[in-house]
Amino acid sequence: MLHPTRLRLVLPLLGFSLLALPLVAQPATSAPAAPAVVAPAPEVIEVKPVAVYLTWQRDPVTTMTVHWHTDWTHGFADSVLEYRALGAAEWQRGQGEARAMPFSNRMVHTVELTGLNGDTVYEFRFGQLRARQPDGALEFFPHEPVRKFRTLPATLSRPVRFVSGGDAYGGNTLNLFADMCRAAAAHDPEFALMGGDIAYVNNEPRAIGRWFSFFDTWGETMVRSDGCLVPIVPAIGNHEVHGDAFAIRGGSPARGVSPDRAIQFFSLFSFPGRPGYNVLDVGDYLSLIALDTFHANPVPGPQTDWLRTTLAQRRSVPYVIPFYHVPAYPSHRSFAGTVSVAVRANWVPLFDEAGVRFAFENHDHTYKVTQPLRAGQPHPQGTRYLGDGAWAVSTRETTPPAQAPYLERAYSRNHVFIATLERERAHLRAIDPKGEVFDEFSIPVRP
Repeated sequence: MLHPTRLRLVLPLLGFSLLALPLVAQPATSAPAAPAVVAPAPEVIEVKPVAVYLTWQRDPVTTMTVHWHTDWTHGFADSVLEYRALGAAEWQRGQGEARAMPFSNRMVHTVELTGLNGDTVYEFRFGQLRARQPDGALEFFPHEPVRKFRTLPATLSRPVRFVSGGDAYGGNTLNLFADMCRAAAAHDPEFALMGGDIAYVNNEPRAIGRWFSFFDTWGETMVRSDGCLVPIVPAIGNHEVHGDAFAIRGGSPARGVSPDRAIQFFSLFSFPGRPGYNVLDVGDYLSLIALDTFHANPVPGPQTDWLRTTLAQRRSVPYVIPFYHVPAYPSHRSFAGTVSVAVRANWVPLFDEAGVRFAFENHDHTYKVTQPLRAGQPHPQGTRYLGDGAWAVSTRETTPPAQAPYLERAYSRNHVFIATLERERAHLRAIDPKGEVFDEFSIPVRP
């Protein structure tokens, strides 16, 4: 069976025929006419949604993008849901599209809800479609349960909190991932930055079940105390790419560098979308910049040119936060690593020029906080590089301080950051899977 990569799907109409027999005049001596054949009751087609998760494509103040999966072997379901502001009387209908998830029997449904109010809780529910007339007319019947989300505020009139981490789970660490998610959710984050290596699938068909486990666990654990789901804002990592590969080997770009190396990743998330780097602007106070460290895109060239323009256009935004996978300032791997060198040569000068106060890095499976750096040297107005990707993976030893003088502190410890943006400063706490805060500090907003 052919699986389209992207198409609009509609639940096939059920065909019914009234097997009405013609009435023919019969002699009086003939046997009684057969009773009329009654059309069968309309069959209910039920395709239940699984793996419900949220992200954005644009403007987290007035939009929300809802994703879910269905099993196409049980029938093709419409990408439709109902939503309303919490407490509103009337439900509204949202219609979207679906695309095949490569190497699986799942369809990924996407509905972008627009025209929403900022800083508002909404509830939504999915539906099933069933034939209610022999002619195949369709009717919406809602599924339970009702789920919730919250849009972000247009201004920093109140603190905005989010979680940041990467290298979500690998090997047999799914339980650790769940513990870390529960600990993070207890802080009521409004979204989560996921800096690559989300499920260690490597774009391999045989590993597709790891995505299913990720979304199942996320949906069960990343729920705020008010019942709202936590949206995911992802960046691509090397384990989203076919063969666990970088798009560079030996200092030269690998053959076939393209987003097609990570078709699973791009089928699952609307952001960052192709080619694999993007910016998400939140009101007048925050710009989240997802970058690609040689996975589907080279660091130098078009991506760096785009980054230069993007940063220049956001000089008035208080918080501009890049996040990506491979660190410029590693805490375990070699400082001379090819990708780290490329990030320092191409992006770090742009961060310096733009006055970026902190960036999130991953990949090394440790915890690290660098000194504030400018041109690689300590500077009171410099950028702090935070990471290094140990949400729920086996941790590694940190680089000795003498070999990495740019590190202010580094530990071999699983963690995520809980970042709270305020008018004057960002407050950051590092928590472990037990919810213990083991590091805490503030970074002033850029002038």
